[in-house]
Amino acid sequence: MKQFLKLIKASRNELRKNRNKFWGKNKRDFSKNILRIINSQKLPKKFKIYVVASNFINKKNIMPYDWDSWSSTALIGATKKQEFELMMFFNRARSEFLSLPALIPLVAHELYHVKQASRSPKKFLMSVINDKFSKEIEKEADSKIKNIEEFRKEKILEMILYCYDIKGWSSAKKMADYLYKHHKKMYGGGYSSEMTIKEYKLFLKSMKTGNINLFINSF
Repeated sequence: MKQFLKLIKASRNELRKNRNKFWGKNKRDFSKNILRIINSQKLPKKFKIYVVASNFINKKNIMPYDWDSWSSTALIGATKKQEFELMMFFNRARSEFLSLPALIPLVAHELYHVKQASRSPKKFLMSVINDKFSKEIEKEADSKIKNIEEFRKEKILEMILYCYDIKGWSSAKKMADYLYKHHKKMYGGGYSSEMTIKEYKLFLKSMKTGNINLFINSF
């Protein structure tokens, strides 16, 4: 991950300039950036891994804080006859606007699910219908990416600013509420808040004063 740290400074500078250009570039480079992160990591040799980056074709205008903006890692097969295959799905609605550094927490989380699935396919498959197992694997995956703090900060900053640029303060507030309050309660559980209370209060202060730059400059 060290090779990507230097990219954060460049991204922060872009967030203070023409953000529309920034979001556009990130969307164009989305698939390439995901593959670059994945290819920088060691993957289980036994499994063939398919990577999908897409939108749901029957849905429109999904925002990053909406329920159906989820990404997922799915077990396709885990026997000699069916072969050993996994699929990583990245939902463009939640993440295509993110820069490479901001994508790292999301991709790292799914990569850990790849590790879990390859280590114990049966338990991973059962987690889909067992809330206890689901919470366990999410909690474990969440705990393993705590060493990428600067990337987490970049992710929440970009997610909130994107929503602000697209739909204004009300949308940015929904994104902040999701990151601070709601994410840890969603899906199977086992997550921790993605935004600290200090960061959340800084956002609220920025919203109260009507100055988004106050929030940007706090990072």
